[in-house]
Formats: sequence, structure tokens, C-alpha cells
Amino acid sequence: MPPTSPWFFTPSGAEVTGFQAAGDEALRWWRRLRQAYPETGLWPLLMESDTPEYLADTYTYATVAESLADARALDGAALLAEDGERKLAGCSPEYAAELHADLAGRGQWPAQPEQPGFGLPYGWDGRPEEVTVALVPVSAPWLIPVTLHYGGWNKYPSPGEHAAIIRHWNDRYGAEPVAWTGTTIEYAVARPPATRAAAIALAWEYHLYNDGEYDLYRAETLTDLAAGLLDAPVWRMWWD
Repeated sequence: MPPTSPWFFTPSGAEVTGFQAAGDEALRWWRRLRQAYPETGLWPLLMESDTPEYLADTYTYATVAESLADARALDGAALLAEDGERKLAGCSPEYAAELHADLAGRGQWPAQPEQPGFGLPYGWDGRPEEVTVALVPVSAPWLIPVTLHYGGWNKYPSPGEHAAIIRHWNDRYGAEPVAWTGTTIEYAVARPPATRAAAIALAWEYHLYNDGEYDLYRAETLTDLAAGLLDAPVWRMWWD
């Protein structure tokens, strides 16, 4: 592994170290370091150079200890289900009917859905872009939001809620965080949904999780999004 250097301390007091890499090389390092995680206890994350700056503005009023307690007590699936009930109750009858039709599998499945790969270690033009391969000391990857103690603005989940949702997706789909910025998260997914019904169920949770909604998948409906998530080994989310 290339030499690492101290980068910043998180609000939880954890020291994050890292080194520079770009494009495919950065992803290769992520996979290698992910494999070593059980021995090192250091979770690799691809991050931008301004990470310490945006982590300084957490927008959350809970303490690290309170966030950790929430992360362990909350049920990520239940949080998303409750949010879904509020969403359906609060939207217009027309939009609710459209969502119910998609959830029931009656939407029009697109012929060529968008299915993006990883974005961060590349620029908007697809060229390799240098990032920091950060090493975050954490006992489980789903606790990263608590260790970073970041969130709680707009629809970005609070650290405790975010950790519970990541644990839910890790248990169900084998989803693991790979890239993390101030407004985006990208996951490697070991067991993505393999049926249309399962993809629609995930698409609904995706829709509730981030306010970027369908943008990264160029989708106009929940069914469009589900088609992009079907058998997808990479998930990309963002918050506005």
C-alpha cells in the first residue's frame, strides 16, 4: 500500500489517513483495502479533497454518543417504510395513484434503462480524476455516518438514521459504501435485486432515501428507476 499520511480527525475523534489515486487505480485500491478490512479495521472510502471542510458543518444537533445510540436502536427498513407512508399521504391524489401503480408493477418497463457505474474517481467527461483513498477506523461500515458525524440537512439523513439505513441495505443487498462526498454516496452491491418486483421495492426506498430522486438514472418514473437498479452492482445517490 502507498504510504499514508494523517488527513483529519472526525468529530468522533477518529483519525482518518489517506493517499492519492485516480480512476481505475483508486477503485482497485478500494477493493484491495476492503478485502483487508477484517484485519486492519480501516474502511476505505474514496473522498474529495475538501472533505474536512464539509465535515466541519454537520448540521446535526445530536452528540456522537446520541447518534451511535440511534444507529444501534433504529430499524432502517422501518424508517424508510414510515417515510413512505408519509410521502403517499402527503402527495396529490394523482401522484399517489401513479406511485401505487408503479409499486404494484403496472408501470411501463423501459427498453434501455440507465445504469451508471462509479462516478467519483472520474470527472464529468469520464477521465480519471485524483481522489483521496481515505482509511476510516470503524467497527462496521454502516457506522461510517456516525464516525463522520455528518448529515441532518435538507433530506440528508441524520447520522444515526443514515447508519440504520446502510445497515438495512448491507444486510439485505450486501451494499457497502465506496465513495463519499458532501452531497453524494456510491455503493458497491454484492446482491442487487434480481427480479422486477424486488427492484421496484428497492427503487421506492431509493426514492425516499435521497432527494436527488431519479436524476442520476435519467428516470422519470419509479419503474424507470427500478429498471436501472435491477441487477446493478453499483448504486449512486445524491442530495441537493
